[in-house]
Amino acid sequence: MPRERKPLDEHKLQGTKPQYVDPSVEVAPSRPRYPKDLTPDQKRVFKRMARLIERRRSLTEGDGDLIRLFAITYVRHEKAKAKVEEEGEVKVYFRLDNHGEQVPCEKQNLWLKIVQDCEKQMIGLHDRLGTTPLNRNKVKQVDPPKPKEDPDDSAKLSRHAPQPQSSETEPDLDAALKASESIQ
Repeated sequence: MPRERKPLDEHKLQGTKPQYVDPSVEVAPSRPRYPKDLTPDQKRVFKRMARLIERRRSLTEGDGDLIRLFAITYVRHEKAKAKVEEEGEVKVYFRLDNHGEQVPCEKQNLWLKIVQDCEKQMIGLHDRLGTTPLNRNKVKQVDPPKPKEDPDDSAKLSRHAPQPQSSETEPDLDAALKASESIQ
């Protein structure tokens, strides 16, 4: 059974450094730059994936290389998949036998191997970017949601903020005091 973590105050007191990551450290949100070597199709995939990760509030500039690799792999997968659909999964290839004559031989389409490799790479990239259901909770959000401030709340707490006008008129305390004195 593992030991309990020392609190940060205890580390500070003893002059040691924690081996775990400080949960209060946040990475600033940022958008990666679009790589210049992408084709228009790859750039479209890059933008789509960046928007998806940005909506999940986990996009940083460091994700740019992974998103670039994903875009390249995705377009490669689409091209190879189109070839497999056109030619079929099993294709007839001709090879030479012992006598130098061409013999037809059925083999797995070579494009199918490219499709399978791209699918494996895309699954790994999805995992690292946190877009799969399994890894979605492992990726930290870069900017926690901030509560919306009500302008009336800030006016109530600040002396210098203009006070909101109430719909009811405030009672005249001086008149009430004079009225109570006249009764006595």
